[in-house]
Amino acid sequence: MSGAARRAMRILEIETFGRGGLIHYAYSLSCALAERGHELRLLTAACYELEDRHLPSKLELDTAIGGFSHRMQQRLPGPISSVARKVEAVVDAFRVTAIARRLRPEVIHFHCTNPVSLVYLSLLRRLRTPLVATAHVVTPHERIPFQQAAYRRVHRLADLVIAHSGFDRRRLVEDFAVDPRRVVVIPHGDYGFFEDAGEPADREGARRGFGLEPEDEVALFFGYIREYKGLDLLLEAWPKVVAVRPGARLLVAGDPVRLKPERRRELEARATRLGAVHRFEYIPFSEVSRYFAAADVLVMPYRHVSQSGVLYLALSLGLPVVATTVGGLPELLRDGDNALLVPPEAPAELARAVIRMLAEPELRDRLARGGRRVAEQHSWPAIAERTASAFARLVGD
Repeated sequence: MSGAARRAMRILEIETFGRGGLIHYAYSLSCALAERGHELRLLTAACYELEDRHLPSKLELDTAIGGFSHRMQQRLPGPISSVARKVEAVVDAFRVTAIARRLRPEVIHFHCTNPVSLVYLSLLRRLRTPLVATAHVVTPHERIPFQQAAYRRVHRLADLVIAHSGFDRRRLVEDFAVDPRRVVVIPHGDYGFFEDAGEPADREGARRGFGLEPEDEVALFFGYIREYKGLDLLLEAWPKVVAVRPGARLLVAGDPVRLKPERRRELEARATRLGAVHRFEYIPFSEVSRYFAAADVLVMPYRHVSQSGVLYLALSLGLPVVATTVGGLPELLRDGDNALLVPPEAPAELARAVIRMLAEPELRDRLARGGRRVAEQHSWPAIAERTASAFARLVGD
């Protein structure tokens, strides 16, 4: 059945963080589905950071998750706050299930990223409403054994699991024994909406704000700072870059979530010694585009990954990319066409790719154009159509 002929569905989208790449994804998908005529309720957290963004007429927003933590985050000591968030997550799962029962949607779509998803999906499954889970994270990034077991259960609870790549689909089927008939591949969507987010981000103004000079050659590391993302590998490679390109500067920005305090201090100290401009904290939505405007290249030295919203952001904004050949990235990127690709955990090869990118403006321009073509192929209307088709098969449309 064509998208034009398909009847409208009542869809409940559930995203539990309220900020960062996951809510950007859920918001973009919800808007695109609503624009296609479906009735959407986006249920997210009290710290929702897109309050200034437009909502289509058929999309309602509900920020019922994490209200206590949001109000008390500055008042409770760290250990107590951590325990409070875990307890509240369980309470929220019951609250969200009650909301879903009252709303009676035709499809519930949950965005899975952590073991707490197990509580949500276990409760939502009892409603006997078609349940879809997008596996934004297929395996725990930190490879913690008990989390591996939790993810195995998470991936089996939904009626349909959405994977962002063939790589992730294979892992779901082979490593987690998910019935292949219950897994569909729907790629990530573009992040072009960052172009009009916050203040206009011109290159000169953005660099001036970071204390960078117009002639500097700027490599950007952006996003959550976790071990699997390999910032330490980039810091190891950086002296080799500067030895060849003395005007090279490193710009590092992201939340050091899950890093132990001593590891955070170590990485910050290394970045400082290398003369990097760094900000080890969460970057609000309205400030993100400034970092990309200031940079000549995005560097993704990941050790492993499923898929990357940061990558789609760079492709959408026309920033060329150096990335490792891990996870689903090689399905999206072609070396020399829309990115430069290097093996993981190879600082010397990483340095050579960054040097080449900084030294060749024509290469950067060509790769940026290739990246924009990839982003255009992953527009949210196209992603929404594929998602709606998957939902419709569940509800028997």
